[in-house]
Amino acid sequence: MDQFAAISLEHYWMEFEVSESDLEFIYNLLLDREVPLTSVGMVVPLIKFRLEEAEKEAKKKVDSALELYLPSEKYTIGQKVQFTAIGSQVGEVVAVREGDNPTIGEFDVITVKFEGDGKPREFAAQLADHKLNRLPEISSGGANSPEEIFNRYGSEIEKRVDTELGAADDIVRIAGKWFPKPLLAEFHEGHLNLAEAVLDVAGGGPTSSKELMDHVEMPKNLDPLLAEFSLDYALQEDERFDEVGPAGEVLWHLKRLEPPEVLYAPPRLEYDPQLYDRSVLTEPLLELEDQLDDEHSEHHAPREKLDEVTISILFPHWRVGALPLSSNLQSLFPTAYKAPRIRFILIDGHSGESFPGWVVREHKYVYGLDDWYRKYEVPAGGLVRIKKGDRPGEVVIEAIDRRRRNDWIRTISVGKDGRIGFTMLKHPVGTAYDDRMVVGLIDPTGLDESWLRNSQREMTLDRIVAHVFRELAKLNPQSAVHAQSLYSGVNVIRRSPPGPIFAELVTRAYFMHVGDLYWRYDESVWSDR
Repeated sequence: MDQFAAISLEHYWMEFEVSESDLEFIYNLLLDREVPLTSVGMVVPLIKFRLEEAEKEAKKKVDSALELYLPSEKYTIGQKVQFTAIGSQVGEVVAVREGDNPTIGEFDVITVKFEGDGKPREFAAQLADHKLNRLPEISSGGANSPEEIFNRYGSEIEKRVDTELGAADDIVRIAGKWFPKPLLAEFHEGHLNLAEAVLDVAGGGPTSSKELMDHVEMPKNLDPLLAEFSLDYALQEDERFDEVGPAGEVLWHLKRLEPPEVLYAPPRLEYDPQLYDRSVLTEPLLELEDQLDDEHSEHHAPREKLDEVTISILFPHWRVGALPLSSNLQSLFPTAYKAPRIRFILIDGHSGESFPGWVVREHKYVYGLDDWYRKYEVPAGGLVRIKKGDRPGEVVIEAIDRRRRNDWIRTISVGKDGRIGFTMLKHPVGTAYDDRMVVGLIDPTGLDESWLRNSQREMTLDRIVAHVFRELAKLNPQSAVHAQSLYSGVNVIRRSPPGPIFAELVTRAYFMHVGDLYWRYDESVWSDR
């Protein structure tokens, strides 16, 4: 019932809060096992501990003839009641009032103040028809067994445990495993210098902890798992080393030998969020925004995990050799518990050759495809297919329709004044492309120099959108521009998701909607302020 907190076992486990006694139990569990454990590995023992403690408390309270809460009973102010469904907590009735729900009938609502500083909570009383009138039993098997509780509520409990342990100063987490910091083995500067030398020989990495342990003298009589965890912690605390493994796997790399584009977002991929009114976007524009699946879009429809995805490469990603870490693509690439960068393997779906890739989680892109784009003459706007490889951590990438041709396409131009515009030129391309996204580039160096030196990219978004629109409108007899083409063109000058660009189309009087997702430009309305 919505009007009061009729607490059940389901509510108890879903609203699980880690207590001081729970933390003490976890610490003792780690001490007893003497090896790091994952949160999952600690949840079932913790559930068993909670059930045992609840059973002990219940027996103690029952032996003292304490009143057990049943929704069917009548209660009075000042009465102390034990709630078996919420860990056998004891509360005092501080208020009684009549319930107000015509669909239920007559009943009371009691306000109960529990021991401690918790807020008073309300429960039903004098309610004959309620499942809590049959007291739940705490047992070692069946629906209340630790295993059954874990299957139903384990993920939620795990989140609570992670949050609580993450806030503790004396326990550390590496690759999803936890262990008390004071009990870790110590590694001195000499150990870390040797690890750096090993990684240097390996070209910076990535190298597993076990491989490093073969070269680093470990403390004697130390469990190998704890020794490895202790080394990982020592490396993690040293700024020379970067943990770049996917979730559950620890791989180390020297930061100074990582590509700069991995440590710092390339300027072309930097996005400065723009304030705009999303409510003005029409349903067709929202559908197009969802289809474009820009990694910086604010809202996405729920995505199912796909085995493969085909996308059109947006110009900024193409220019720096990247892929977007968008909603559709996220599940295809490895992730991590905390590591901001993940080193993985890309597989050329045509040659079978492998090459390194990097997931840059903070800035939502995947780096390492510049040479591959050049090899197959993939243009900006080119269609590529991404899918999971046969081995964990590998991702396969393929160009669609590898057939070299010379096509008339929108091509970037740079005026004498350094302003970036567009023209139609014949351009060599090696793959299929999206007509509305394709952008040719004849002089990359000239464009980069103009882009860096010219103040054009510093203009306000509305000015950039208007400029790009007018440039694109010149390229076809109807002078109409599709919203998707505008999105592609604007991103040559300024990184932006579709939403703010589409909002310009809808709200500026000089853009006239002419059907479908096409607009024309009304020169008479524009004022070059």
